[in-house]
Amino acid sequence: MKKYNKYIQLLVIAAFVGFVACNDTNNYINPKELIEAEQVLLEQYYNEMMDNDMTRLDSLSAEAVDTVDHRFESGLMLFHTKIGDGDSIKLFKRVGYRFNAYNIVQDSTEVTYESFAGTNEYATAPATYTTYILNDAGSANSTGVPLGINEAIQHMRLNGECKVVLPSPIGGVNGYYTTIYEIKVTYLEQ
Repeated sequence: MKKYNKYIQLLVIAAFVGFVACNDTNNYINPKELIEAEQVLLEQYYNEMMDNDMTRLDSLSAEAVDTVDHRFESGLMLFHTKIGDGDSIKLFKRVGYRFNAYNIVQDSTEVTYESFAGTNEYATAPATYTTYILNDAGSANSTGVPLGINEAIQHMRLNGECKVVLPSPIGGVNGYYTTIYEIKVTYLEQ
């Protein structure tokens, strides 16, 4: 009988510890709060003052040959740094591109995008995929190309270059980070 009571006591203690651990609200991560925090950081990035009293957004626009502002639609903000000399990119065409990617992060003093996220600039071959309809999450999942990259590339021409700001819902990043891609379109199916 003592063994049985000891077993019941251990079971009750384990159940209590499990109940307390499950009800610990400090372990719960609220995606809505993470998205809001990402948006605050993105706004800080855009509004950060430069030496000449221009916002970062103004500065990036001034450096660009052309700008595509879809911040209030899809979230994309694209700055053409070189308009390509080739054909424009159409739907359902095979495209090759090279990229460098950076995450917008907060360090102790300022908002920066120095957090390197990836590249294929020096790979043997560029990343390739067949362009798909904007906002087609199914195609994004099957091709592995984020919605925002697909949208950006469809605003480009062969041999064009751009810097594009993609919030996490269209950036294809695991986590709640806005990603900045520097993209060069190097191949276009005829």
